Amino acid sequence: MKKITFISFIILGFINISEASTRSNVKIIEASENIRFLSQKIAKEYLYLYYNPKKISLSNRLSQNMKKLENNIQTIALNTQNDESKNILNFLRYTNEEIKTLLSQKADNDKSILILDYSETFVEAANSIQYLHKYNFSNEEKMLMNLKELEYLLERVSKYYMASILNLNKISNTQHMKDALFNIEKILTIIKKYSYSKEMGKEQRRIITYWKNNKKILKKSSKLSVPNLLSIFIKDFQESIKKLELYHKKNQ
Repeated sequence: MKKITFISFIILGFINISEASTRSNVKIIEASENIRFLSQKIAKEYLYLYYNPKKISLSNRLSQNMKKLENNIQTIALNTQNDESKNILNFLRYTNEEIKTLLSQKADNDKSILILDYSETFVEAANSIQYLHKYNFSNEEKMLMNLKELEYLLERVSKYYMASILNLNKISNTQHMKDALFNIEKILTIIKKYSYSKEMGKEQRRIITYWKNNKKILKKSSKLSVPNLLSIFIKDFQESIKKLELYHKKNQ
């Protein structure tokens, strides 16, 4: 009897450790997704500021998003025990300080190119951390990840749209934007197939229809220069995405 009790205690201990590990991985992956998203958003806003230096509100938003970026780096630091992840975080902290230095100076062409490079560094680092902490996602978590990826891709498209307008290595940036547009279409196909409730089905259809009616703005980027219109489009689109994200979080 004592042996059975001891074995049961050991098994329960392993289960508790496993559950704690999973909870930490959930926090780490969510923070990594936020870092991917914010890296694109910060770069996009910097390019907007370079395009329109008189817009003071952009400087304020950049500062706020840099703070959010730092908070997510800290979240990973508090939850990871992985040495490789810790090394990546050290590099991210260094890159973060480099970006802050650039933001304290007047935006120009060379700094804009550096910001683009740093934004890709954050994406690569966040992807690596996600890989190191991956686990078996539930169906609801998979859909949530798809929606997070969609948010990230929208910011990525916006970033390269602005880079293209500013003629920052236009050929390369235009191709990156086309790749992001292609991936958005793939995710929207997945979202379209999901069986939502009647209420959420309205948001699902709204997202699909909204994208169908407005994506022409992006696909004609070589002919159009409408960053303010694009900004409104992306903001409205992301509001609907957030509603679906909340639905999947509640159903996990």
